[in-house]
Amino acid sequence: MTEIEKTNLDLAKVTDLPNLHEITPSPREMSSEYWTPEEADEYKVGVVVEIREESYTNDETGETIDLPCIIMLSQAKDGSFSTIRNGSKRLVATIENAITSGEIVYGRTPIRISYQGKKRNKTNAFSSDRWSVKSLVV
Repeated sequence: MTEIEKTNLDLAKVTDLPNLHEITPSPREMSSEYWTPEEADEYKVGVVVEIREESYTNDETGETIDLPCIIMLSQAKDGSFSTIRNGSKRLVATIENAITSGEIVYGRTPIRISYQGKKRNKTNAFSSDRWSVKSLVV
C-alpha cells in the first residue's frame, strides 16, 4: 500500500487495515480556534484555506448568527500548524478582494496578517479593527 493509499482509506474496501499507530500524523491540527488579537502588532503567518460561514451565539442575547470567516492554516515559530478563524468584516473583505484579484490563491499564497488595533469610525461612534495583509515572498 502506498503512503497516499494509507492516508486515504476506503473502509468499505479494506481487508487488511495497516497499524494506524505506526503512521505519522499530519503536523496540521484540524480543530480550530477563533483568533481575537488583543494588542496591536499581533500577527499570524500561513495560508488561507477558505472563507466560510460559521455559526456564533451572542453570550448576552442568546442570538445565533452566521458570520463569514477566514479559515487560515497558521504556522507557529516552531514550525507547527494550527487552524484559526476570524470574522472581522474588514479582514474578510480584504482577503476576498485579494482572492478575486488573484493576489491570494487558497492554500498556496503565504501571507502575514497583522492586527493594527482599533480605530474610531468617521461615520459613527464605534471603533473597528484594522488589519494589514501582506503576501510573503518565499
